[in-house]
Amino acid sequence: MALLAERDGPSEVSEPLSAAAGSRPVAFLLLAGLPMLAAAWALLGSGHVLSREMTWDLLFNLSGTWHLANGHVLHVDVHDPAGELAYLLTLVGFQLVGPTPLAFVVGSLVWAFATFAAAGVAAARRLPVAPAAIFTVFVCLLVAMPANVGDPPNSYSFAMSYNRYGWSALSILALILFVPPRPARAGDVLDMVVVGLLLTALFYLKVTYFAAGLGMSGLAFLFYPHIRRRWKAWLAVGGLVVANALAPYNFAYLLDIWNAANAGKVRGGLSVHLNTFFTDPEEIAAYAAGLALAVWLWWDGRAPFRLPLAVGFLFVTGLFLLTQNHQAQGVPLGVMIAFLLYDQLRPVPARTVLMIFPLAFIAAASVGLIDYARQARSSEHFQVVDRTRLKGLAVPREPPGLLAAFASERGDASLLNRARILRPRHEVTASEYVETLLEAAALFEGGGLKPGGIVILDQVNPLPFMLGIPPTRGGNLWSGWGLPMWPAAEIFADADHVLIPAFPTYSPWLDAARSAYGAYIAEHFPRRTTSQSWTVLSRDDRR
Repeated sequence: MALLAERDGPSEVSEPLSAAAGSRPVAFLLLAGLPMLAAAWALLGSGHVLSREMTWDLLFNLSGTWHLANGHVLHVDVHDPAGELAYLLTLVGFQLVGPTPLAFVVGSLVWAFATFAAAGVAAARRLPVAPAAIFTVFVCLLVAMPANVGDPPNSYSFAMSYNRYGWSALSILALILFVPPRPARAGDVLDMVVVGLLLTALFYLKVTYFAAGLGMSGLAFLFYPHIRRRWKAWLAVGGLVVANALAPYNFAYLLDIWNAANAGKVRGGLSVHLNTFFTDPEEIAAYAAGLALAVWLWWDGRAPFRLPLAVGFLFVTGLFLLTQNHQAQGVPLGVMIAFLLYDQLRPVPARTVLMIFPLAFIAAASVGLIDYARQARSSEHFQVVDRTRLKGLAVPREPPGLLAAFASERGDASLLNRARILRPRHEVTASEYVETLLEAAALFEGGGLKPGGIVILDQVNPLPFMLGIPPTRGGNLWSGWGLPMWPAAEIFADADHVLIPAFPTYSPWLDAARSAYGAYIAEHFPRRTTSQSWTVLSRDDRR
């Protein structure tokens, strides 16, 4: 311990090479704000929402928001282990542009501009103008980019928005908690407000990100002087955040998390973590090199021990979050290692080189946004839905799933398997998925089936949103791996029709639902209607 104290001593306080960005607010706002406005224009300019893959995840958010718009209470009327923040943002979009796919993009931009404010407060006190602007643009484009973290920039999935929101908020927390402000004391209360709000937002986003944020706060509380010197105030902030999380009004949410964990939602086992670690070895090697540099700086007496401690925490926490969330690769929290090292390194060229990491991400997100704006204004590769409340959604222009349809009609399982092998990532393409949903909507729009409560035995049930009818209560917003199977009487209590897809987005769950609910459905929904892609089972007196 004496050795640690001795090594921490010389580097405990260091003066910045240049003034923080707060001394040049106009330059900072121009450098950081203009890219944000350009991103908003790229996403909203055409009035369309492009979805190249995982379209059901976008519709999952819209259908969840539709529950809230109809007065349902998340975790009570319908269940999900994630919080309601992502749906509340889209609900804001509903109020601004109506219940359409564009509302999701508007909600994302609302969070992006809130992120801009929080990041600006954090960076302006800690970094010179250029790095502060780079940091702010990095965390904002992380929110706004039209792809899941770790996917190619042109995937245009808008899937799993909680990943983008969570990584971005954690990055801001890391800057506030692990990089001391300049000047030392001015604005500490504002930092506390930002940290408290971000931690609360993470709780209502997804509990894994909230846990990471709490761990980050605890580490800073123990080892960082700019947090310890006002420990009573910071302890009060943490206490309020935890008290809110454990308050009785959150018990239903916590129960959903508990039920999902018991059903197998938490990923564990050494093989899971090892596979995650080696999925993208080049990226992990870069972050490991940052950790090695932090250890060397401490060992050489150029940095306090808290630097490698914080870098190691970001590295390990980022990998843990990657194992618990649905993304193949990409650890944006690792980029924060560059900003922690920037605060310690003194040679200007070495500091400048570190900015390559966030700039590389900014470049990738910019390429995706520029191409998104170009594609959204062209009808060459995308076709736009022109009816139901999916109006404005654009999916790849491609021939319909003729092979799968032919296999279904002929009952040729080998051909159907060939159709799935050709697309190993998903069982249906985005265009096929939307085509089948519009086919289902037509069954009700044409008067063949009377409108009423609808349950779809698939991962997502967007049909009530599409038709503008009240959704049913009970069951999960997202049905699939690692989620509990609720009692049939609860799921189908409000249902007048049960729709079974010929081409599901996740056939193992459909098989499990048939096994669990088949007898109940057969007893209570005796009337049958069929189409190319659907089997519709209806109550006798409500068809």
